[in-house]
Amino acid sequence: MKNHPTDKAFIEQACDIVTRFNLLEKKDKVLAGVSGGSDSVALLLFLLAIKEKFSLEIGVAHLNHMLRGKEADNDAVFVKNLAEKLNLPCFSDKQDVAAFAKKNRLSMEESAREVRYSFLKNTLGKHGYMKIALGHTRDDNAELILMNIMRGSGTKGLTGIPPKREGLIIRPLIEISKLKIVKFLESIDQDFVIDSSNNDDTILRNSIRNYFIPLIEEKYNPKIKESLIRLSTIIKDEDAWMENETNLLFKKSTISQKKNKIELSIDIVNNSHAALQKRVIRKAVKQINGRLKRISLVHVEDVIKLSLSTTSGKSIDLPDQIRVYKNRSSLVFKKEAVPLRKLGKKRGCKKRV
Repeated sequence: MKNHPTDKAFIEQACDIVTRFNLLEKKDKVLAGVSGGSDSVALLLFLLAIKEKFSLEIGVAHLNHMLRGKEADNDAVFVKNLAEKLNLPCFSDKQDVAAFAKKNRLSMEESAREVRYSFLKNTLGKHGYMKIALGHTRDDNAELILMNIMRGSGTKGLTGIPPKREGLIIRPLIEISKLKIVKFLESIDQDFVIDSSNNDDTILRNSIRNYFIPLIEEKYNPKIKESLIRLSTIIKDEDAWMENETNLLFKKSTISQKKNKIELSIDIVNNSHAALQKRVIRKAVKQINGRLKRISLVHVEDVIKLSLSTTSGKSIDLPDQIRVYKNRSSLVFKKEAVPLRKLGKKRGCKKRV
């Protein structure tokens, strides 16, 4: 790379992010997810710039979602050629995201995310890499926070995109703006591809990026992205504290716990703060289900109403074959092995799916 002020500033800012969030360690084997767009290309070049400093082993991973025909094929060729030019191994695959979305009744964005992360994690395990590096930026973070606000998200959704997740996924560019990234690539004459689907405003994220945020910047707050990130930082700290309180209450209220069944003390749950009640209920569901994707506030409030009921022997049904029973002194969360409709209903059972 050329010696250029923009080049140096970019590398230093990303290095600071790596250091503050402890994203890399010496001799890490890092798999970079590279779509060919500006963010992922800049990420890859940054990793190369610090390769010697951290004694990194770097690989490139690219997934063709089969959504944009020839354009997507050309992106795959671009990434393959870039990896060859940089003398890096490249692992690529093609998966039909549209078919996955239809089969699993998910949105295209959700499906693309699930398929992409599955591909990256499988590639990491198969080839012995330690971490997955992704090119999410400050702009991506602000867009997601605003999108979650519009969806009526709880605090979890307002914490934004974490710099590090599961000790496995790292995002060295998470505090760097898209503008700085493009200027960096221009300063070193590095090409990148442009995804035409980013202009499709029928996709909520694109509409927020291309229309809503620019409107807010022009009419109301030119620093809306900074404001959203600041909100995220504040909520992230408070959410971490609440998560610790939730874990303490969950441990205190747990009577018994198995892989598909958890029993909680009704008295302890009911005598806790309403915010903690909701979190403990969500935690119980996640423990037996592995996810909270289909669990809404309405479901959680139904469980709270059940727990406050003076009648024992009642139950309610939640998505993913989860049934919650109220006994005299306990609340039982159970993931059934068969669809709930085949089990029949208990007296007073309320169906909520």
